[in-house]
Amino acid sequence: MAIELQDVSFTYLPGTPYERQALRGINLKIQEGSITALAGHTGSGKSTLLQHIGGLLHPDRGQVCIDGADLAAHTKQEKRAALAACRKVGLVFQYAEHQLFEESIYEDIAFGPRNFGLAETDVEARVREAMARVHLDYDAYRDRSPFQLSGGQMRRVALAGVLALHPAYLVLDEPTAGLDPRGRRELLQMIRELHAAEGTTIVFVSHNMEDVFAIADEVVVLRQGMILLQGAPADVFAQGEQIAAAGLRQPELMRLLSALRAAGVPLSAEETAVRTPAEAAQAIVCALKEKGGRTHAQ
Repeated sequence: MAIELQDVSFTYLPGTPYERQALRGINLKIQEGSITALAGHTGSGKSTLLQHIGGLLHPDRGQVCIDGADLAAHTKQEKRAALAACRKVGLVFQYAEHQLFEESIYEDIAFGPRNFGLAETDVEARVREAMARVHLDYDAYRDRSPFQLSGGQMRRVALAGVLALHPAYLVLDEPTAGLDPRGRRELLQMIRELHAAEGTTIVFVSHNMEDVFAIADEVVVLRQGMILLQGAPADVFAQGEQIAAAGLRQPELMRLLSALRAAGVPLSAEETAVRTPAEAAQAIVCALKEKGGRTHAQ
C-alpha cells in the first residue's frame, strides 16, 4: 500500500490579514518501503505537508490517504478507518526530545503502547525492542531520567517511543536538527538500519542536503507550496538551476565528485552508488589507483 496525496491544498488563517496558502495542488504517492525526503527552503510547505501525512492537519481541498483510507473522514465507518490508518503513522517532531515528559526512559517509551491497551508484558517487550533499535542498553538506561541524557540520546529515546508503536510509516521532521556531527551520523545510521531490517516506509523533512543525498530513495523538492522536482537524489540534484531556484544547494559530496571528474579523475558517471563520505573515499581511492595504473602502463 502507500501514502497518497491527491490535489491537496491548504491555507493557514483563511479570511484573515494573515492568510497564507501553504500547499497548492499537491499530487504525491509515497511507495511502501521507500525512504522519501521532502526538501525546500523555509516556508516552502515541507512541514505542513508532513503534518497532513501525520493526520494533524486536513486539506482545504483534496485528499490524504493512508493505505486507501481518507484521513479527513466524515461518516462513522470512515472515521474508524481513518483512526486505524493514523495509527500506522509514527510522527517524530523536530527537536523530538521536547516530546519527553516521563520520569524514566522506560515510562516514556511505554506510554504509547499502554495507551494502545497492550498488556504489561507486551509493553515491556515493546520497550526492550525499541531501545535495542536505537542502541540504548535496556538494563543500563531503563530507570534513568531522559532529562539527564545528551541531546542525541534524548532524540533516540523520543524515536524509541514512536518505534514502540510499530508504525508502518515513520515520519520525521528534521531528525538531525541541532545534533553534533557524531549524533547526526549515529541517527542517520539508525534510520538506515531500521529501513534495512524492517522495511519501514520513512518520510523525512530536512534542510541538510547531505542527509537527503545519503539516505533518500526519492527526493521531493517543494517551492511556494508546489512540487518543483521529484525523483532519485542524483537526478534531482543534477538540476542545478532548479535546485538554486528552490533556495537549495547541491550536496557537497556531489559537487566534490563532479569537480574530481572535471579534473580528470576517472570516477564512474553513476553517482547513485556513491552516497556517503565513506563510499566516496573508497571510490576515489579506486579511481586514483586505476589512473595510476593507466599512467604506468603508458
